[in-house]
Amino acid sequence: MLTDQQFQECLAELKVPRVDNWELFLDHHGFKVYRKALPNTALYEYKALGHYPDVPAKLLADVFTDLEYRMTWDKNMVGFKRLDHGVIHYTTKFPWPLSPREYFYEQTTHEPKPNHFCVSSQTVGKTRATDGTLQNFYSSNNYKSMVTLVPSSPYSSPSSGGASSFLAVPGLSGAAASSISLPTPGSESAGKVFKLPPPNKSVRVEEYRQDVVMVPSEDGKGCYVWFGYFDDPKGHIPSSIVNWATKSGIPGFLKGIQDACLRRAATQKSTAGPVRDRPATPDSGIEA
Repeated sequence: MLTDQQFQECLAELKVPRVDNWELFLDHHGFKVYRKALPNTALYEYKALGHYPDVPAKLLADVFTDLEYRMTWDKNMVGFKRLDHGVIHYTTKFPWPLSPREYFYEQTTHEPKPNHFCVSSQTVGKTRATDGTLQNFYSSNNYKSMVTLVPSSPYSSPSSGGASSFLAVPGLSGAAASSISLPTPGSESAGKVFKLPPPNKSVRVEEYRQDVVMVPSEDGKGCYVWFGYFDDPKGHIPSSIVNWATKSGIPGFLKGIQDACLRRAATQKSTAGPVRDRPATPDSGIEA
């Protein structure tokens, strides 16, 4: 979850964008999308700033977090499943012939001011520091600096009698197998232990962070949006394919979620009820 200071910074940037050292990547559908290279890697982090004149902030927040509804409008979504302790298992298609990608992440929704919404999502697992190096710790809520380190500690299972709450990440070896705090200390699930299921046919994305700030427009009929995003899709993907997928995927998503909001507004006078998990299917990439 964004801190109050970070939220205020996002509000300020919606008025006066801070884009020094950022490259304008796309200007589409009322949004400007910027990207910045992550040092010592071929990866980029992205941020988008824009305005939906016909989508109120609360409606956008509801649709953005409703994964069951997303199955009806996002053609790239394969499926999702809610696991223990607030962890979401999400699978999405990648351009052929690339394998689907799966994410294990936690998501928080926060309303710091009336009708102002922040939605933050972050993988459980490794994350990358600002110098481009991998850190085998659970990262902080600071999107700008990407990570604040917490002490690593040996894994403690429920049967061992240990008092610590740590996450074991299968598939990592050596130092990368060190335990990771789950979740942020002080949250409702503190003291819980969670193990990720073994990998399936999809490629597991171990580094992903997304923050979205939604602010009502002056007339209350629309909203301004600050969007920050980073992930490492893994694999040796040519930069030409990455650029093509990003330049086609971002506009498609921005338009797709707007259309989804308008359809919901047209069919429902109130927001949808609690999200229900989509049942696992043999070809969904989601484990039952």
